Amino acid sequence: MPTDMERIFVIALVSLLLLLSPQASHSQETPFSPYHAKVQYAGSIGFASVGIGRSFFHEKLETDLFIGYLPEKIGGDHIWTAALKATAIPFKAIPVRSLDWQPLRTGLQLGYTFGEQYFIVEPRDKYERGYYGFPTALHLFLTLGGQVDFTRVEKLQRFGLYYEVNSSAEYLISYIQNPKYLSPGKIFNLALGVRLRL
Repeated sequence: MPTDMERIFVIALVSLLLLLSPQASHSQETPFSPYHAKVQYAGSIGFASVGIGRSFFHEKLETDLFIGYLPEKIGGDHIWTAALKATAIPFKAIPVRSLDWQPLRTGLQLGYTFGEQYFIVEPRDKYERGYYGFPTALHLFLTLGGQVDFTRVEKLQRFGLYYEVNSSAEYLISYIQNPKYLSPGKIFNLALGVRLRL
């Protein structure tokens, strides 16, 4: 379970996300607020995760804060993760009958794994200098995906389904250095999620 200090860290991130949200970024053309909630399967934030976020610049940019959990039966231990995501939507949605399809969504995800066994700075008393080379608690991911919104479906206008593929910077660097050892299937992760406009 997360410690008190880790809970305070997450609450501070949520507060920052909400406080830094300029009111001017909300378009008056939509009846929904710029805020949204998400439920996600996989995607390097545990087996399942929940998040809150906000859209900016007429829905050209999204920021999200997620809390994820990986059960012991799947991960070998109870693992809690927090992730801060920034997603850019560079193109207008493509209308497909009663749906709107966003074919390209790309961004960055900063993930933090809670637990005493994970570190940001390599402990000198446990490992030789450079033994890991990367922090085990903090990871930067590159994301690429899309989203389908039920824009003109009665009673489902608030909902959207999204899909993402991501890879950590560590895996990408390791793959470039040693492509024979790591296959693309080992370095990329799939995420599927539901977005609800609030």
